Amino acid sequence: MFEVNETGYDNCTMDGVAGNWTSGKDFIPLPEARRYYFICGNGFCLQGMKVAITVHPLRHNASSDGSRGSTGAQGEASTAALRTRGAAWLAAIAVVAAAAGAFC
Repeated sequence: MFEVNETGYDNCTMDGVAGNWTSGKDFIPLPEARRYYFICGNGFCLQGMKVAITVHPLRHNASSDGSRGSTGAQGEASTAALRTRGAAWLAAIAVVAAAAGAFC
């Protein structure tokens, strides 16, 4: 599986190759808030084996005066829910990457 730019993604070409993962067990960090494009490099891209992932910046839970927005049990429950959703997304991305890597 290859990380490419938008042109490479749209046309299933190697334009702007930024990474190559081959084991099918790779962990691909997505550290920046932007769109990432991945394609299969064995011709399967033309059959739809590609994925674009948009990473959004984290929202900060603070008011404009710098005080915390939620406190106590409610704030802790909200933080736990965000962590759970984040972990679920990371797991979903890992599954997609592993599936793509197994075929690419």
